[in-house]
Amino acid sequence: MSSFLEVLGASVLLVLAAFFLAEKSLAQPSTLPENTIYFVRNGEKTPLLIPQKAFWELKNDKTERPGVGKTESSWEKTALHVTMKGLLASLPGSWGRVGFSLIETAVTKPIQRSEGIVFRAKGTESAHFSVLVKDRQSHQPQGTLTFQWDFEAQKETTEYFAKWEDFVPTIRGQKVEGFELDLFSVHSLSFQISRSQQQKLKDTVPLEFELEL
Repeated sequence: MSSFLEVLGASVLLVLAAFFLAEKSLAQPSTLPENTIYFVRNGEKTPLLIPQKAFWELKNDKTERPGVGKTESSWEKTALHVTMKGLLASLPGSWGRVGFSLIETAVTKPIQRSEGIVFRAKGTESAHFSVLVKDRQSHQPQGTLTFQWDFEAQKETTEYFAKWEDFVPTIRGQKVEGFELDLFSVHSLSFQISRSQQQKLKDTVPLEFELEL
């Protein structure tokens, strides 16, 4: 009988120890990295994703011309950041200036009824980048529909607040009408640099760029 009570007592102590450790863990949540991307709801920030823990896919334009070359880029993860960098081609054409590079990751958290996202980034000074999101409407006959918000990079880390109401529907880089962003079905988030976004539209020299998230 005494052996049974000893085992029972030890089991109770183990359960109590586990309970107190869990309570301590909840009372002292781990600190999120400074570059965490948040969505904002009712003025409060909620973590959306941590760039260096997300699964990113790199996409470049496929165009190449003699004397101009092609867009070449890469991305890398470190313990603290994700960086996209490369050389952006510049090709004038009847459909506007082409040449783009982007990194894309999935959005798995519900963001409905939020006002926008907050993120921190630094990059090639005065280069213009975009945040792109896709929802259930992304597959269109004319091409992929994305909702786009532009920002100018700074050489020092800067915090940006991208409001959903300011995202513009685009297909192949061109603004389109008749679409509204559906926050209930947003499934991806991208950071893009495009030649058509840059201020020097007549400059056909390839652009070397870098963006750190």
